[in-house]
Amino acid sequence: MVPSSTPTSSPAGKLAAWGAILFAAASPVSYAAAQWFAGLALLALLVGFATRTLRYRPSPLDLPLLAFVAAEILSIVFSVHPARSLRCLRGDWILLFYPVFAQSLRGARDVRRAYAALLASSSLVGLYAIWQMFDGRDLLRDRALEAIGPLFIATGFFGHHLTYGGHVLITSTLALVLTVARPRASRLLACAAQVGGVVASFARTAWVGLGAGVCALSASARGRTRIALAGSLVAAAVVAVAIPPLRERLGDLLSFHDDPRIRLWQTAIRIWLDHPIFGAGLGSFKTQFPIYQVPGYYMATGHPHNDLLNILVHSGIIGLAAFVWIWVRYFRAISAARRSARPEEPRGDLLAAAWIVPLAFFVGGLGQCFLTDEEVGTLFWFIAAASIAVARETNDAKA
Repeated sequence: MVPSSTPTSSPAGKLAAWGAILFAAASPVSYAAAQWFAGLALLALLVGFATRTLRYRPSPLDLPLLAFVAAEILSIVFSVHPARSLRCLRGDWILLFYPVFAQSLRGARDVRRAYAALLASSSLVGLYAIWQMFDGRDLLRDRALEAIGPLFIATGFFGHHLTYGGHVLITSTLALVLTVARPRASRLLACAAQVGGVVASFARTAWVGLGAGVCALSASARGRTRIALAGSLVAAAVVAVAIPPLRERLGDLLSFHDDPRIRLWQTAIRIWLDHPIFGAGLGSFKTQFPIYQVPGYYMATGHPHNDLLNILVHSGIIGLAAFVWIWVRYFRAISAARRSARPEEPRGDLLAAAWIVPLAFFVGGLGQCFLTDEEVGTLFWFIAAASIAVARETNDAKA
């Protein structure tokens, strides 16, 4: 018989929760360490389920996630290269992070600890990225960074600036939401470090995503807070125009007529139109690119630099429909929790982050494949799991 006590009261539950918290702390610094801590959480859960000291708690995302994986498996059957697509299915292991963390994080207390660890760690990395922007060195890999005028494109502790940009997009939006909800000196410093990291990454998709997050937060805020957030966007634009390297990147962002991303998107649509229902198969964009490519200059051709188009190419309408179903269920769960929350709800800031962070991430993902970037994707599924854990606890408290 499953105990009626809170699951985290068992040793296995506590160990799983701490595995998730340590994952959050390690995520901005070392992906290898983060994986080890996620493995620790999984091991603790398996022991808890085997000894019946823990019980599996259903999640609103369980079924649509399975449907999404099923759509990708089905795409292998209709793939232009089934053997390659079967090998590429290994990339779906990132999705396992969601159920592990959804079971490990049992409520707002665990989530707050995890977010505190995440923001403390990512703030230090943000300061390091700001230093990289002026110094131009990656100390971890002992290499020079790419210059852009008198500044340099920061990578943080990652191998590529777009990976760091996607990662810090998540943490900066989270830091901003929590700071606005409950202003504190430590949160203000963390927020400043995160935003500085976004700037230092020179990842335009992260800039756009963070801007969308600020707009969403401003729309949901009131009074002086709304004015301050709107003013911060104007101030950021003025500063960006005043600094030549930032102005150059913004100019590139607005050059839609000659942007390699546009040609990547057009190429992706060409591939999808020939394989509309089930897609061309996992891993097909890279192999089909030479056949369908739109003429012009490209900086990279490994993926279409758009999360939604990437899904369409690989698993067609079936895959995209399953993916949309995941997020319909997600936002319905978050909305239900926010509606049921009392005015003085102590989880209000976490529930606000639960919809603003994914929104910023998806907007950024319109110009980059963040979901298939392991370091970024795993953190995103962690945030999704943490948000569902908070929503579940909020609904349980009302019941």
